[in-house]
Amino acid sequence: MVKKGLGDSYNNTIVPQKIRAYVDITKPASSIGVMATVIFSGIFYGHLYHGNGIQFFFTNVQTIIFASVTMFLLHGASQALNMAEDAHIDKQTDHKQNRPIPSGVISEEEARSLGWIFMFIGLARAFTISNEFGMFAISLSFLGIFYNLDPIRAKKRLWINLGWQAASRGLLLYPATFAVWGEMWNPVAWIMGIIAFMLVVSMQNTADFADVDIDAEYNIITPAVYHGLNSLTVIMGAIVTVMFAFITAMNLLGYLPNLWSLYLIAIPIGWSLWSLWNEPNSISDLGGNHLSWYVFYFSLASLYMLPALQLTL
Repeated sequence: MVKKGLGDSYNNTIVPQKIRAYVDITKPASSIGVMATVIFSGIFYGHLYHGNGIQFFFTNVQTIIFASVTMFLLHGASQALNMAEDAHIDKQTDHKQNRPIPSGVISEEEARSLGWIFMFIGLARAFTISNEFGMFAISLSFLGIFYNLDPIRAKKRLWINLGWQAASRGLLLYPATFAVWGEMWNPVAWIMGIIAFMLVVSMQNTADFADVDIDAEYNIITPAVYHGLNSLTVIMGAIVTVMFAFITAMNLLGYLPNLWSLYLIAIPIGWSLWSLWNEPNSISDLGGNHLSWYVFYFSLASLYMLPALQLTL
């Protein structure tokens, strides 16, 4: 069987193992998702301020694709650094033995070097688009670096680690995309960013369910370690309830267009919370995480896709 995800063996690759490992070190599933957010956010921006998002996309296709690849590089850089800095933990984790470093295909230093190369290329590209986009690239890079590295190493700090990730994966992505066209302070972008922030603060916890025992052993106090899995599931549900209430308020007050489509993400989120409550220790063979982790990324991608698709249709 061909290697599909991080959880599959490198014995099944159809390209040289090291090349596949260099790709895997960026966590391509999530990095491609972040890349897609720029495309759909750009279409959304086009609908709001240029009348036709699809036409706006094709008129600005080179800029949008260039910006989306830049975002891939920045996100992939932080993922490579994360794998490098946590390699000593991953090597002790049974369901992560097929990842690039624990499997022995590449070294920690290779992953770390690749991360820094991606980051500097991404920063250079960002400033060729606009100074505003470049400033967001610096902010995202800072969050990516010090999520993993001392003296901050935000991932070791209770709830700060979630807020840190939610800022980079949620709060800043809509404003960063709008900044491509000089709209970094656009209120719609920041409202959408706040919605994405709350989604990530809640559902990013799905990544820690599979690692709760090994995180506790290495004194990485995630919410899963601190609260326990069932209590954390309740907290996650409360946060997404506040998120949907905020969407409703912004729609009713006229700060957002009537984005009824956003309520559709309640379906995968509801399934995810149900699964986490009933099978908190279940691990998918595809990538070594709880299946709800993939549902979270689907929901996050939908937060960017659905407004663009609703206004298109």
